[in-house]
Amino acid sequence: MTIPSLFKTRVINSDLQTTTMKISKDIEVLPGSPNTLIYEGRIVVDQGGKNSSLNLEAEAQLATHGHMDHIAGLLTKAGKKYLPREDMWALSLLGRRAMTYGFSSAQSALFTYDLVKEQISLNNSLPSEVQEVRLPGHTPGHTGYILGNVLYAGDAFFGTRVLEGFIFPFYVDFWSAMDSLKVVKDLLRSLDNVAISHGPIYEKRKMVEVLEFNIKHGEKLVTWVKEAISQGATAEEVVVKVMSKGTGEIKPTNVILNSITAKSILSQVARDIRVESRGVVYWG
Repeated sequence: MTIPSLFKTRVINSDLQTTTMKISKDIEVLPGSPNTLIYEGRIVVDQGGKNSSLNLEAEAQLATHGHMDHIAGLLTKAGKKYLPREDMWALSLLGRRAMTYGFSSAQSALFTYDLVKEQISLNNSLPSEVQEVRLPGHTPGHTGYILGNVLYAGDAFFGTRVLEGFIFPFYVDFWSAMDSLKVVKDLLRSLDNVAISHGPIYEKRKMVEVLEFNIKHGEKLVTWVKEAISQGATAEEVVVKVMSKGTGEIKPTNVILNSITAKSILSQVARDIRVESRGVVYWG
């Protein structure tokens, strides 16, 4: 990842060659997927992915939502741990699978995102200096946090390469997610910067450009879905057709996940919905 000259880096774990990017006086970001935000060295947001095993000795661990790549910090011994209440079903593996895939069962090769299998317990205490911003759409309870005049927006929006590869952003409610992007856009008029979980870490001007790309991509996605059902198609057929426009590999798990976003779009744009031998078919 290219580090903008505006930012300074600091090594925090020489064994793992882990560096942080300082994006404001009190805020550092650990690059990863997700990127992990650290405020004043004591409040951590979305520790997960390759950063899961780092001992950050945080006073508080916050998660923007309950997906398994964002909640490793909730397994630490931090004095305060917080997860939005609408995403509390992420406390168990079964609940996390329901949030991600829409179902659970015995172990399956389809469960490629089972990154946290332990049961989670919380005191669900939020530090007083943290401001919550409800940004639903990615999950029911997806929440951004403002710390030191910087918004950590989690999975409200994504880096351009992420969208170009996956085509479908994962949104259980696509339309609420689009509304949340407008909320972020309005907030950025008065904030110093915004950081996201999956994508680059830039100065504010470039992050605004990434946000605008997400808004326009959402509009294009609706057009592509409408085109895909002109002759009738199931949600999975729509996903395969639309994903062919991207650079990512089309795998069974990706089709299952992207069908969730597709169904949210289809519920509003399909002119007719029929049951046929191939399943539920949407018509434009």
